[in-house]
Amino acid sequence: MITLDIQGFQELQDELAKELSALRSDRVVTVGIHEEAGNVESGDLTMASLGAINEFGADIKHPGGTSYGYASKAAADRDEVRFLRSGSGYMELGVTKPHNITIPARPWLEPGVASATQEVLLTIQEGIEAGQSMDQILEAVGVVAEAAVKVYMTELRTPPNAASTIRQKGSSNPLIDTGAMRQSVTHKVSIGPASEGLE
Repeated sequence: MITLDIQGFQELQDELAKELSALRSDRVVTVGIHEEAGNVESGDLTMASLGAINEFGADIKHPGGTSYGYASKAAADRDEVRFLRSGSGYMELGVTKPHNITIPARPWLEPGVASATQEVLLTIQEGIEAGQSMDQILEAVGVVAEAAVKVYMTELRTPPNAASTIRQKGSSNPLIDTGAMRQSVTHKVSIGPASEGLE
């Protein structure tokens, strides 16, 4: 494992800034959920929008009409109430009224990329020393940053999901359900400036 003291790290950043200035290019690398990721499997929401909702949080106006009650006789004996799929369950107790659902922010992209800062700088330095082209360096940086974001998403635990959400999806990881959102995180080298996402 490579470690750098703060002074050495700053000197490395300054030196790389000079080297990158000499290699100026109109190419950029973007990391995240790109437009071509398409829609979430279960609806019209794009995968990129789902990523943004998790990154920044959201308030959703739910129209109501969701059935709730006991999923089984054993659940009724335990007085365990949960949402029911239409026409399923042991006993319906009622239907929800219109209400607001608040999804808390769970930043994953910016902190995920930031977690790779040292490795990105070292990747750039190694690329420059090896005489790589700017495209090759950016591609290597994209690979490093993409991997770091996926690890960060996997390890994120706060804020936690509601108990009902954990029961429904069978996992306590707030960003992982089917894994489709994490799999949608990619990197792309293109002509800048970035035409999508955050700047």
